[in-house]
Amino acid sequence: MAPLKRVFAALAPALLMEIVRAKEDLACVLGRSSWMDACSAAKRLALEESRLSILPPKLRSPLFVIDVGANEGQWISSLLELVSVPEIWIFEPNPEAMEICRKRIGPRPEVKYFDLALGETDGHAELHVTASSPFASLLQPRVDFLKRHYCAEAADVVLSKRIQIATLDSLVPEPRVVDLLKIDVQGFECAVLFGAQRTLRKTRAVLLEVLLQSHYRDDHMFPELWNRMAEYGFSLWSLSQPYTGSEGEALWADAVFVNDSDSDTFPISFAG
Repeated sequence: MAPLKRVFAALAPALLMEIVRAKEDLACVLGRSSWMDACSAAKRLALEESRLSILPPKLRSPLFVIDVGANEGQWISSLLELVSVPEIWIFEPNPEAMEICRKRIGPRPEVKYFDLALGETDGHAELHVTASSPFASLLQPRVDFLKRHYCAEAADVVLSKRIQIATLDSLVPEPRVVDLLKIDVQGFECAVLFGAQRTLRKTRAVLLEVLLQSHYRDDHMFPELWNRMAEYGFSLWSLSQPYTGSEGEALWADAVFVNDSDSDTFPISFAG
């Protein structure tokens, strides 16, 4: 037991500092905190994965959230671990991932599920399903690159599925205001944005995964996405710490863009 005690003694100060930082971050993000929440590993993980800390303060309790590319529900479940959201739309075209997402989120009346992908036009396309579901994409993975920086077999395409694609504009009624639109579609972001131009005019903020290195054939890098968001009337608000590769190079990050329109453009509906 002595070696274990020494290990715990060495780790305890680091864990204590992590808990103290989590309490401070929770107070900053939610306007409240408790030592019980800060001590919870689930709360600390949710704080990191939800990206609440890089959202504008008034958007940390959104009324209407759309999650495009939910995968297994990692992001939306983290958000719900910290705040309640009255209405959520979840989009995920991979049926196996969506099944896990549904089980993770559970039967909630405020959640609506869409078993399809979003793009620039309505139609169908091939989804490349990978050994690790977060890498699944409508674009062909750059397997050598992904194997070098991630798990060796993570990006191996195990099968291709023909899936339905719709535009967000065809699904969101014109008067609706979207408080937060999260998009994580593995290099297919520009197509999703192109098919959501009307919806974006009534969207307050977009949480967008941005690639800093090419992961897929014909994917779009951060500079192009930044320019595209500027064309649609959004400014960069914040950027997460980038995920780094095998040699320390930045591979991707999450970016928050906010609508440049004045608040008078659409009625304020922030919760909290």
